[in-house]
Amino acid sequence: MRQILYGIKYLIDYHIFKKNTPLIAGLTLTDKCNLHCRHCKVANTGKENLSFKESITILNSFYKEGGRSIYFQGGEPFMWHDGEHCLEDLVMQAHEIGYLTTVIYTNGTIPIETSADTVFISIDGLQKTHDFLRGKTFDRIMRNIQQSEHPSLYINFTINNYNKDEIEAFCEHVDRIDQIRGIFFYFHTPYYGYDDLYIEAPERGEILIRLLDFKKKYKILNSRAGIKSAINNEWKRPLNICRVYEKEKMYECCSFPGNPELCKNCGYLSYAEIDQTLKLKPSAIFNALKYF
Repeated sequence: MRQILYGIKYLIDYHIFKKNTPLIAGLTLTDKCNLHCRHCKVANTGKENLSFKESITILNSFYKEGGRSIYFQGGEPFMWHDGEHCLEDLVMQAHEIGYLTTVIYTNGTIPIETSADTVFISIDGLQKTHDFLRGKTFDRIMRNIQQSEHPSLYINFTINNYNKDEIEAFCEHVDRIDQIRGIFFYFHTPYYGYDDLYIEAPERGEILIRLLDFKKKYKILNSRAGIKSAINNEWKRPLNICRVYEKEKMYECCSFPGNPELCKNCGYLSYAEIDQTLKLKPSAIFNALKYF
Protein backbone atom coordinates (compact mmCIF):
# COMPACT_ATOMS: atom_id res chain seq x y z
CA MET A 1 0.00 0.00 0.00
CA ARG A 2 2.86 2.40 0.80
CA GLN A 3 4.28 1.84 -2.69
CA ILE A 4 0.90 2.54 -4.29
CA LEU A 5 0.40 5.74 -2.31
CA TYR A 6 3.93 6.88 -3.12
CA GLY A 7 3.36 6.12 -6.82
CA ILE A 8 0.14 8.13 -6.90
CA LYS A 9 1.82 11.08 -5.19
CA TYR A 10 4.81 10.85 -7.54
CA LEU A 11 2.60 10.94 -10.63
CA ILE A 12 0.60 13.90 -9.27
CA ASP A 13 3.82 15.81 -8.53
CA TYR A 14 5.27 14.90 -11.93
CA HIS A 15 2.23 15.82 -14.05
CA ILE A 16 0.52 18.59 -12.11
CA PHE A 17 3.38 20.28 -10.23
CA LYS A 18 6.02 19.46 -12.89
CA LYS A 19 8.47 18.12 -10.33
CA ASN A 20 11.38 15.99 -11.48
CA THR A 21 11.88 14.19 -8.19
CA PRO A 22 14.42 11.38 -8.65
CA LEU A 23 12.69 8.03 -8.99
CA ILE A 24 15.25 5.25 -8.88
CA ALA A 25 19.00 5.01 -8.35
CA GLY A 26 21.58 2.29 -8.76
CA LEU A 27 24.65 1.81 -6.59
CA THR A 28 27.57 0.19 -8.40
CA LEU A 29 29.22 -1.35 -5.38
CA THR A 30 32.10 -3.15 -7.05
CA ASP A 31 33.49 -4.11 -10.43
CA LYS A 32 34.63 -7.48 -9.07
CA CYS A 33 32.89 -10.38 -10.76
CA ASN A 34 33.37 -14.14 -10.89
CA LEU A 35 32.35 -14.31 -14.57
CA HIS A 36 33.86 -13.08 -17.83
CA CYS A 37 30.83 -12.47 -20.04
CA ARG A 38 31.24 -11.82 -23.76
CA HIS A 39 29.34 -8.52 -23.59
CA CYS A 40 31.07 -7.00 -20.55
CA LYS A 41 34.17 -4.81 -20.32
CA VAL A 42 33.55 -3.15 -16.94
CA ALA A 43 34.23 -6.11 -14.65
CA ASN A 44 37.52 -6.77 -12.85
CA THR A 45 39.19 -3.58 -14.05
CA GLY A 46 40.72 -2.85 -10.66
CA LYS A 47 38.41 -0.01 -9.61
CA GLU A 48 38.14 0.60 -5.91
CA ASN A 49 34.96 -0.67 -4.25
CA LEU A 50 32.35 1.74 -3.00
CA SER A 51 32.86 1.83 0.75
CA PHE A 52 30.15 1.15 3.30
CA LYS A 53 30.37 4.75 4.52
CA GLU A 54 30.08 6.15 0.97
CA SER A 55 27.15 3.84 0.23
CA ILE A 56 25.24 4.99 3.31
CA THR A 57 25.94 8.63 2.44
CA ILE A 58 24.48 8.09 -1.04
CA LEU A 59 21.47 6.23 0.33
CA ASN A 60 20.71 9.05 2.76
CA SER A 61 21.26 11.78 0.15
CA PHE A 62 19.06 10.15 -2.50
CA TYR A 63 16.31 9.52 0.05
CA LYS A 64 16.35 13.18 1.13
CA GLU A 65 15.89 14.18 -2.53
CA GLY A 66 12.74 12.07 -2.65
CA GLY A 67 13.96 8.78 -4.13
CA ARG A 68 12.37 5.66 -2.69
CA SER A 69 13.68 2.87 -4.95
CA ILE A 70 17.29 1.70 -4.93
CA TYR A 71 19.09 -1.12 -6.70
CA PHE A 72 22.49 -2.65 -6.03
CA GLN A 73 24.69 -3.83 -8.87
CA GLY A 74 28.28 -4.68 -9.76
CA GLY A 75 30.26 -6.46 -11.03
CA GLU A 76 28.62 -9.05 -8.87
CA PRO A 77 27.09 -7.27 -5.84
CA PHE A 78 27.10 -10.38 -3.64
CA MET A 79 30.93 -10.28 -3.87
CA TRP A 80 31.03 -6.80 -2.32
CA HIS A 81 32.52 -6.44 1.17
CA ASP A 82 33.93 -3.57 3.16
CA GLY A 83 35.56 -4.93 6.27
CA GLU A 84 32.86 -6.77 8.18
CA HIS A 85 30.09 -5.29 6.02
CA CYS A 86 28.42 -7.23 3.20
CA LEU A 87 25.60 -6.58 0.74
CA GLU A 88 22.90 -7.56 3.22
CA ASP A 89 24.04 -4.78 5.55
CA LEU A 90 23.32 -2.21 2.82
CA VAL A 91 19.92 -3.75 2.09
CA MET A 92 19.01 -3.56 5.77
CA GLN A 93 20.26 0.02 6.02
CA ALA A 94 18.16 1.00 2.99
CA HIS A 95 15.08 -0.47 4.65
CA GLU A 96 15.86 1.33 7.90
CA ILE A 97 16.25 4.64 6.05
CA GLY A 98 12.78 4.12 4.60
CA TYR A 99 13.24 2.90 1.03
CA LEU A 100 10.08 1.29 -0.29
CA THR A 101 11.88 -0.95 -2.78
CA THR A 102 15.33 -2.51 -2.70
CA VAL A 103 16.49 -4.49 -5.72
CA ILE A 104 19.56 -6.63 -6.41
CA TYR A 105 20.93 -7.41 -9.88
CA THR A 106 22.99 -10.58 -9.70
CA ASN A 107 24.44 -13.25 -11.98
CA GLY A 108 22.90 -15.88 -9.71
CA THR A 109 26.05 -17.93 -9.15
CA ILE A 110 26.09 -17.13 -5.42
CA PRO A 111 23.26 -18.44 -3.19
CA ILE A 112 20.33 -16.02 -3.29
CA GLU A 113 19.84 -15.19 0.37
CA THR A 114 18.75 -11.61 1.01
CA SER A 115 16.01 -9.47 2.50
CA ALA A 116 15.95 -7.26 -0.61
CA ASP A 117 12.43 -6.85 -1.97
CA THR A 118 13.27 -8.07 -5.47
CA VAL A 119 16.12 -9.97 -7.10
CA PHE A 120 16.83 -9.94 -10.83
CA ILE A 121 19.04 -12.79 -12.05
CA SER A 122 20.83 -12.52 -15.40
CA ILE A 123 20.36 -15.58 -17.61
CA ASP A 124 20.88 -15.21 -21.35
CA GLY A 125 19.46 -18.36 -22.87
CA LEU A 126 19.19 -22.09 -22.39
CA GLN A 127 22.16 -24.01 -21.07
CA LYS A 128 24.39 -24.20 -24.15
CA THR A 129 23.82 -20.61 -25.22
CA HIS A 130 24.02 -19.12 -21.73
CA ASP A 131 27.24 -20.99 -20.97
CA PHE A 132 28.73 -19.77 -24.25
CA LEU A 133 27.87 -16.16 -23.39
CA ARG A 134 28.59 -16.14 -19.65
CA GLY A 135 30.64 -19.21 -18.83
CA LYS A 136 29.54 -22.64 -17.61
CA THR A 137 27.19 -21.46 -14.90
CA PHE A 138 23.67 -22.32 -16.08
CA ASP A 139 23.20 -25.40 -13.89
CA ARG A 140 24.60 -23.66 -10.81
CA ILE A 141 22.29 -20.66 -11.30
CA MET A 142 19.23 -22.86 -11.74
CA ARG A 143 20.16 -24.79 -8.62
CA ASN A 144 20.51 -21.56 -6.63
CA ILE A 145 17.13 -20.38 -7.88
CA GLN A 146 15.39 -23.61 -6.96
CA GLN A 147 17.01 -23.65 -3.52
CA SER A 148 16.19 -20.01 -2.79
CA GLU A 149 13.27 -19.15 -0.55
CA HIS A 150 13.10 -15.57 -1.81
CA PRO A 151 9.52 -14.69 -2.83
CA SER A 152 10.32 -12.27 -5.66
CA LEU A 153 12.80 -13.67 -8.17
CA TYR A 154 12.87 -12.50 -11.79
CA ILE A 155 15.09 -13.20 -14.78
CA ASN A 156 16.88 -10.57 -16.85
CA PHE A 157 17.37 -11.91 -20.38
CA THR A 158 19.43 -9.73 -22.74
CA ILE A 159 18.57 -10.55 -26.34
CA ASN A 160 21.48 -10.74 -28.78
CA ASN A 161 22.42 -12.46 -32.01
CA TYR A 162 23.26 -15.72 -30.25
CA ASN A 163 20.09 -16.22 -28.22
CA LYS A 164 17.42 -14.46 -30.30
CA ASP A 165 16.04 -17.72 -31.72
CA GLU A 166 15.44 -19.48 -28.41
CA ILE A 167 13.35 -16.88 -26.61
CA GLU A 168 10.17 -18.96 -26.67
CA ALA A 169 12.00 -22.14 -25.66
CA PHE A 170 13.51 -20.25 -22.73
CA CYS A 171 10.07 -18.95 -21.72
CA GLU A 172 8.76 -22.50 -21.76
CA HIS A 173 11.66 -23.62 -19.57
CA VAL A 174 11.12 -20.83 -17.04
CA ASP A 175 7.38 -21.51 -16.88
CA ARG A 176 8.20 -24.85 -15.24
CA ILE A 177 10.18 -23.21 -12.42
CA ASP A 178 7.83 -22.05 -9.68
CA GLN A 179 10.38 -19.80 -7.95
CA ILE A 180 10.69 -17.52 -11.00
CA ARG A 181 7.91 -14.95 -11.20
CA GLY A 182 8.73 -13.60 -14.64
CA ILE A 183 11.28 -12.68 -17.30
CA PHE A 184 12.28 -9.16 -18.25
CA PHE A 185 13.76 -8.81 -21.71
CA TYR A 186 16.42 -6.31 -22.78
CA PHE A 187 18.45 -5.94 -25.95
CA HIS A 188 22.22 -5.92 -26.13
CA THR A 189 23.30 -2.28 -26.18
CA PRO A 190 26.44 -1.42 -28.21
CA TYR A 191 28.26 0.36 -25.39
CA TYR A 192 31.62 -0.56 -26.92
CA GLY A 193 30.67 -0.44 -30.60
CA TYR A 194 28.72 -2.63 -32.99
CA ASP A 195 29.83 -6.20 -32.40
CA ASP A 196 28.64 -9.73 -33.14
CA LEU A 197 26.05 -9.51 -30.35
CA TYR A 198 24.28 -6.46 -31.76
CA ILE A 199 20.93 -6.82 -33.56
CA GLU A 200 19.96 -4.18 -36.11
CA ALA A 201 16.83 -2.10 -35.49
CA PRO A 202 14.50 -3.77 -38.06
CA GLU A 203 15.15 -7.22 -36.59
CA ARG A 204 14.75 -5.88 -33.05
CA GLY A 205 11.31 -4.68 -34.10
CA GLU A 206 10.39 -8.15 -35.40
CA ILE A 207 11.51 -9.75 -32.14
CA LEU A 208 9.49 -7.26 -30.09
CA ILE A 209 6.38 -8.08 -32.11
CA ARG A 210 6.93 -11.74 -31.24
CA LEU A 211 7.29 -10.81 -27.57
CA LEU A 212 3.85 -9.22 -27.69
CA ASP A 213 2.47 -12.55 -28.81
CA PHE A 214 4.51 -14.52 -26.27
CA LYS A 215 3.07 -12.38 -23.46
CA LYS A 216 -0.25 -14.14 -23.98
CA LYS A 217 1.32 -17.45 -22.97
CA TYR A 218 4.36 -16.85 -20.76
CA LYS A 219 5.53 -14.98 -17.66
CA ILE A 220 6.98 -11.99 -19.51
CA LEU A 221 7.38 -8.93 -17.30
CA ASN A 222 7.72 -6.30 -20.04
CA SER A 223 4.36 -4.56 -20.41
CA ARG A 224 2.48 -4.29 -23.68
CA ALA A 225 2.90 -0.51 -23.52
CA GLY A 226 6.63 -0.84 -22.94
CA ILE A 227 7.07 -3.28 -25.81
CA LYS A 228 5.05 -1.13 -28.20
CA SER A 229 7.08 1.93 -27.19
CA ALA A 230 10.26 -0.02 -27.92
CA ILE A 231 8.90 -1.13 -31.32
CA ASN A 232 8.37 2.52 -32.22
CA ASN A 233 11.63 3.50 -30.46
CA GLU A 234 9.77 6.45 -28.94
CA TRP A 235 10.53 6.22 -25.21
CA LYS A 236 12.24 9.19 -23.63
CA ARG A 237 16.03 9.17 -23.38
CA PRO A 238 17.85 10.15 -21.31
CA LEU A 239 15.69 9.81 -18.20
CA ASN A 240 17.08 12.34 -15.75
CA ILE A 241 14.94 10.97 -12.90
CA CYS A 242 17.08 7.81 -12.95
CA ARG A 243 20.64 7.77 -11.63
CA VAL A 244 23.66 5.55 -11.31
CA TYR A 245 26.26 6.09 -8.60
CA GLU A 246 29.78 4.75 -8.99
CA LYS A 247 32.97 5.52 -7.09
CA GLU A 248 32.98 9.33 -6.70
CA LYS A 249 30.70 9.72 -9.74
CA MET A 250 27.01 10.23 -10.34
CA TYR A 251 25.43 9.71 -13.76
CA GLU A 252 21.94 10.59 -14.92
CA CYS A 253 20.17 7.75 -16.71
CA CYS A 254 23.18 5.46 -17.29
CA SER A 255 26.95 5.15 -17.00
CA PHE A 256 27.44 6.09 -20.68
CA PRO A 257 25.81 9.55 -20.88
CA GLY A 258 25.89 12.10 -23.66
CA ASN A 259 26.01 9.80 -26.69
CA PRO A 260 22.94 10.36 -28.94
CA GLU A 261 23.78 7.39 -31.18
CA LEU A 262 24.02 5.08 -28.19
CA CYS A 263 20.75 6.45 -26.78
CA LYS A 264 19.03 5.72 -30.09
CA ASN A 265 20.19 2.10 -29.94
CA CYS A 266 19.66 1.64 -26.20
CA GLY A 267 18.29 -1.76 -25.26
CA TYR A 268 17.69 -1.00 -21.59
CA LEU A 269 13.95 -1.59 -21.84
CA SER A 270 13.25 -1.10 -18.14
CA TYR A 271 13.53 2.62 -18.88
CA ALA A 272 10.90 2.21 -21.57
CA GLU A 273 8.70 0.81 -18.79
CA ILE A 274 9.37 3.82 -16.57
CA ASP A 275 8.62 6.18 -19.45
CA GLN A 276 5.31 4.46 -20.17
CA THR A 277 4.40 4.45 -16.47
CA LEU A 278 4.97 8.21 -16.37
CA LYS A 279 2.70 8.46 -19.41
CA LEU A 280 0.02 6.67 -17.34
CA LYS A 281 -0.21 3.59 -19.56
CA PRO A 282 -2.20 1.04 -17.51
CA SER A 283 -0.22 -2.06 -18.50
CA ALA A 284 3.07 -0.39 -17.52
CA ILE A 285 1.66 0.78 -14.18
CA PHE A 286 0.28 -2.69 -13.40
CA ASN A 287 3.61 -4.33 -14.24
CA ALA A 288 5.57 -1.85 -12.12
CA LEU A 289 3.47 -2.79 -9.10
CA LYS A 290 4.71 -6.36 -9.38
CA TYR A 291 8.29 -5.57 -8.48
CA PHE A 292 8.37 -1.99 -7.16
